[in-house]
Amino acid sequence: MMMDHDRDKAMPPALRRRLVRLAYRYLGSVSDAEDIVQDAAIKLLASDDVRDRDAWLARVVTNASLDRLRHLKARRETYIGPWLPEPIVEIEESPGDRELDISFAVMRTLETLSPLERAAFFLHDLFGMDFETVAATLGRSPAAVRKLASRARQAVKERPPRFLASQTDIERLLIAIGQAVETETIDGLAAMLTEDIELVSDGGGKVVAALRMLSGPPEVAAFLMHIARKPRAGGWHFTPVQANGGAGVLIGSEAGLDSFMAVDLDSGGRIAGIYLIRNPDKLVRVSANGTPAA
Repeated sequence: MMMDHDRDKAMPPALRRRLVRLAYRYLGSVSDAEDIVQDAAIKLLASDDVRDRDAWLARVVTNASLDRLRHLKARRETYIGPWLPEPIVEIEESPGDRELDISFAVMRTLETLSPLERAAFFLHDLFGMDFETVAATLGRSPAAVRKLASRARQAVKERPPRFLASQTDIERLLIAIGQAVETETIDGLAAMLTEDIELVSDGGGKVVAALRMLSGPPEVAAFLMHIARKPRAGGWHFTPVQANGGAGVLIGSEAGLDSFMAVDLDSGGRIAGIYLIRNPDKLVRVSANGTPAA
């Protein structure tokens, strides 16, 4: 078993966080990402001829993530309802992490790309590897990986611009939902939403959630008001957290943690995306007080 000081010597905490983010951008699972990075650290300690540690680890993590994705393919294809990545509730974030954007808007865009498109894009654009090295890593020709990276780059570039919300933005949304319930009208709530608002609700078939993406202010506002009406012993409890690079909120009651919610904004500050995770398997790692579960 690798001791903490051995792990940190091989892989400093800042590099470890960056590699976990890299694996997470493939897998959407914190535990899987951490397992892959842990295995990479063990391989590094057992290797004597590593010249560029960071690049070597990025390649090892990429190949392990691609292999893991192949095993997850059948499970993803039979997933019930919309799929969202497991939230990463963060205690701190270093500036070097930010280029590996893990916001829910970006993660949804990445899910539209093939695993190889993501790999070519990440290794070349984010880790600065030349296409010959990327090609050797992925077992493709340099021309092929150049095209893969180009397609991925274009997809990310063409996505509608989205901006991370603050806790104040989330509080405004929660207040508007409460007012909609009290007044039994969605007008004020709907006015906060963009015309192309999307709400993605992930229950994984294990709890009640919307089985398709909801869109448009009337539909999204009505859904939010409906779920807020459901009685909970002691009422709803809201715990602000920092997750996936931006603000989020854990929603629970006396019965325990119910869901996680994050939002993003358009350039004018209106809410453009709402991400609601209710699948209990994806909430295991966060406790009701907003810290990683033990």
